[in-house]
Amino acid sequence: MNGNTFRYAGEFEEQRAVILGWPRIVEPVKGMFTEGVMHDVVKNLIDHVETLVINCGWPGTYERCREILAEGGIDLDRITFTQIPDMMHWMRDYGPDIMVDDEGKMRLVHFRFDMYGMGEEDSEMSQLCRKFAPHMAVELGCFGIEESCLISEGGDKEFNGAGVMMAIEETEVAKRNGAMTKEEVEAEFKRVFNLEKIIWLPQCHWEEEPSTLGVLDWVDGTPVYRSGSANGHIDELARFVDERTVLLLEVSDEEAQELESARITKERCDRAFEVLSQETDAQGRPLRILRIPAPIPEYVVTTPEDWTNRTWGKRFAENEEALLDDGTPMPEGTIVMQPAMSYINYLVCNDVVIAQCYWKEGKPDDIKKRDEEAMNVLREAYPGRTVVPIYSMDLNIRGGGIHCATKNIQK
Repeated sequence: MNGNTFRYAGEFEEQRAVILGWPRIVEPVKGMFTEGVMHDVVKNLIDHVETLVINCGWPGTYERCREILAEGGIDLDRITFTQIPDMMHWMRDYGPDIMVDDEGKMRLVHFRFDMYGMGEEDSEMSQLCRKFAPHMAVELGCFGIEESCLISEGGDKEFNGAGVMMAIEETEVAKRNGAMTKEEVEAEFKRVFNLEKIIWLPQCHWEEEPSTLGVLDWVDGTPVYRSGSANGHIDELARFVDERTVLLLEVSDEEAQELESARITKERCDRAFEVLSQETDAQGRPLRILRIPAPIPEYVVTTPEDWTNRTWGKRFAENEEALLDDGTPMPEGTIVMQPAMSYINYLVCNDVVIAQCYWKEGKPDDIKKRDEEAMNVLREAYPGRTVVPIYSMDLNIRGGGIHCATKNIQK
């Protein structure tokens, strides 16, 4: 590698910092409070990382964030607050991708951004998100920068820390960089991240497709739509647990028979399994594959009074159409949505795993049982670490999860 020792660490390695974005949307659906989930993440993370950075990039979020955390008994002096302008809080995606070399020098890999392949690069939101990474990198003491010609987000890149990156082929090529070939995209990733190889999984899981694609499922005669998505990220499908172990989503035959969305997702998971079962790490050693179940689907009824309903399906391009991608009319009035539920969208930070769960008092026991099954898989995958489940539905209704809202920086 010509003396280049810069590398992007696996999330399972030692981390010195986590960046968290504070949401500007307090109550996306009546009775669902995004800030409550973020408070719980901070509470369970603050003792496990050297530096915790919270960005409050929207007017009013700085004061509100401090108020919520102080009321929860969290010592604000242990947190670094920044106010770098942005219009979202998905730190994983447009936060800084920082590499470190053998001497501890840091380098930012800086990508283009176009609102997840659903907007324009020159829009105000895209520009704010693209500018965010260099500003935050400097805040963290990183002044070196490597510009990339690729459009890409952090949620679709998984690293084993030893020369291998895993990503969704359809996302990185067709959906983000359609003017380039797969070979050109791969060569650029290898260049900027100093990689030996890339493992390409064919497609994201079905629920991670754009919300504007069309009806996700019909349940008791009612159309159900995705609440939102990142349009094809791997952190809803597969994660590196260590250099040679991948945790992969699994859908059962029974689930695939009950819902059309589960059937399609199972097909995509099976294809991903076929790829991984034939893959190796950079040293040629076969991968170990662990499977984790999907959450039991739950649905949220939204009305035009809800922020999620009012903004749902709005395209980021200037020329909006009243039709979904499948040609069906854009739904109006009450919309039934499935949040971006996932057991794979967890955060690993040193000796803790901040996981997502879905049971709370009053919910069916089968949801509690599924939570327990998933947490047991995470405990097997991360022995010696404490797995902390956090009820995340109030965040998932925004189209992402705990991993999406946080960003690790290696030590």
